[in-house]
Amino acid sequence: MTNLNLLKDNERKVFYHYLIPSICSTLVTSIYILVDTLIIGQGVGAEGISALNIFLPFFTIYNGIGLMFGLGGGILISIEDGIGNKKKADSYFNSAFIGVIIIGIIFTLLTNIFLKDLAYFLGANENSIDLVMEYGRCISLFIPTFIASNFLSPIVRNKKSPKLAMMSVLIGAGLNIILDYIFVFPMNMGMIGAALATVIGSLTTSLVLLTHFIKKENRIQLSLKEVSFEMIQKIIGCGGSTFLMEVASGFVIFIFNIQILKYIGDIGIVVYGIISNCVIVGMALFNGVAQASQPIIATNYGAKENKRVQKVLKYAMITTILIGSILFSIVFVFTEEVICTFVKADEQIIYMGIPAVRMYLSAFCIMNINILLCNYFQSVGMEKPSILISIIRGFLLNIILVLSLPMILGGYSLWMIVPITEIITLLGIVKYTKKSNVKILDKIAI
Repeated sequence: MTNLNLLKDNERKVFYHYLIPSICSTLVTSIYILVDTLIIGQGVGAEGISALNIFLPFFTIYNGIGLMFGLGGGILISIEDGIGNKKKADSYFNSAFIGVIIIGIIFTLLTNIFLKDLAYFLGANENSIDLVMEYGRCISLFIPTFIASNFLSPIVRNKKSPKLAMMSVLIGAGLNIILDYIFVFPMNMGMIGAALATVIGSLTTSLVLLTHFIKKENRIQLSLKEVSFEMIQKIIGCGGSTFLMEVASGFVIFIFNIQILKYIGDIGIVVYGIISNCVIVGMALFNGVAQASQPIIATNYGAKENKRVQKVLKYAMITTILIGSILFSIVFVFTEEVICTFVKADEQIIYMGIPAVRMYLSAFCIMNINILLCNYFQSVGMEKPSILISIIRGFLLNIILVLSLPMILGGYSLWMIVPITEIITLLGIVKYTKKSNVKILDKIAI
């Protein structure tokens, strides 16, 4: 893999060589959550899925912190590598590493101190709080582990070791699956067992990623002298839209939990728990495509190879549209089977779940495009439109629609909100590119 030249080798070859390792890397947390959901659904029951879904916003924050520094730092490292400035690239790594440590410690302390209050705030009630706390206490003690895996994975990938990033996920996820089954079923440890398996799997992923820096040519000397507050600001600015997208997905889960409880009830939370896990997997795949293109686009952008940038974007667009279409087709045809995979579903869950899952996950056909274009803006240094898209798509539209639509159309309209949000976002991006004379969509027409 190290023999590939991002500036000279065939664009298609380079992109698809990065694709599978990149997707495996972005699947890291979604695999852990998905396995937990499957095991908890079968071993604990529907109540366990409800409790896990209430805790999911925590994961999105941990992921967001790691990815903000990992992707933000990775993009800037790639741009400097494209220019040929290795010393500055190493300085960006040092700044990103120190920044993520400081913020990770702060979040770990705050979460552990206020865990129960936060759980109630996110929608826990007397029926679910015990299960939420069982799972949450174990996870919150190891927050740095989850942040580290999401930070190191894009850094290692940008350092031209995507295969190692992929292997770290496969090893960690494989261990998580084995331990999940052992802890929850034979050992009967319930929610605590599922959480412990997730922690061990994530820790293993981080340790495997760290082996990248053992080789002499990959070593980076950690030094506080190399840390620059200005660089940390640039890293946060560059990776900010990724953080916002991750936190926005957690925010969507939170606000949906509140509104679903209000308009539909506990069965709605179980159905939404299934949908949330499907969305997490879908977003991981879409982010994997976007992040496969990211180091190639950023490096070539730094070297002013604009034609290569556009070709890579075209291949990424074709790939993400294909993946989104396949995912939605599978979910649409096998909706009942998908529901029953997660939980021992009764007739009420099936009756509510089939139209809800199909309606909500139709967003897969547009969400993928929005994620890729947002990542593109980020990769070429256009942080403002990238952050603006994340804010509008993740927060503003969801707040407006989730609070207003059920009042007009009833509780079942909640399943329509995300597809509507994605459509409006895509139309906004098209309008922005035309107004700003950014000919992205014209150049990648397929």
